This record gives sequence, structure tokens and C-alpha cells, in this order.
Amino acid sequence: MNASAPNLPLLNRANAQSVERGLLLLDEFIAAFNARDARAWSQTLHYPHVRFAGGEVRIWHTPEEYAADNDICLLEKTGWRYSRWDFRHLVHADADKLHFALQFTRHDGEDRALGSHQALYILTRKAERWGVQARSSYAGIAVGGAAF
Repeated sequence: MNASAPNLPLLNRANAQSVERGLLLLDEFIAAFNARDARAWSQTLHYPHVRFAGGEVRIWHTPEEYAADNDICLLEKTGWRYSRWDFRHLVHADADKLHFALQFTRHDGEDRALGSHQALYILTRKAERWGVQARSSYAGIAVGGAAF
């Protein structure tokens, strides 16, 4: 588990289970993104879902709205082929909410890095299901109106 940071919160058993589930969710999030499956990607989120990037704040209210706005194939026009987590550092944790400071790198088809971007992801548990509730990143907006 890559969940370390200065002043790492003390984790009790419930929080540690939450962190494990949160890391699995982040794996699902990036796998759906890399699969270019906007519907599956939308299912890794909670709504309303908020993204802060490129000086804008976007809010999506439903998975259908999110999937309709996020044709991931459009990102390929920038040379992108896949993304991967560089690190995921736990900042805060309790049984129902997690904050991860993280970094991801976008890669081209030759496995060259197109850019690395730091972000803060907030994961929440609602009705026993974890989802990414909000993201704030320095990735900018690669495709207007989209969440990438």
C-alpha cells in the first residue's frame, strides 16, 4: 500500500480498511479511464462530482451527465494513450472520507511521459459504496468541457 506522507494520520482498523478500499477505488478509476470507458469511469464517482482544474470548477450531477461529457477517446488527439499513478499519499482518513495527495503521469504510445500532474482527490463512502467525490488538479483541461 502506497499511503504515506509526513504527519500520516493514525489509522485505526476501520480507517485502515477504508484506505485499502480507497486505493482499490483509485485503481478502478484509472483502469476505467485507460480503457476509455466513460460509463465505467462515471461509476467510480459520487455525485454531485466536482473538479477544480484550469481555473474552472465543473460539477456533474449524474453518472449519465458525466459519461456524456467525457468521451475519453478525444484525449488521444493530444497524443495520450494511458495514464498511471506515480504516487498516492494519504493526507486524512476516517471511516467515510479519505483525502489523497497524488500524482499521475500521462503517457503516449511510445511510453514517453507527456506530463505529470499533482492533485488532491477526495473519496467518500455513501450507502456502503466508495466513490471519488471531488478532484483538484494541476493538469489543466486537455479537452474543453471534459474532466481531463
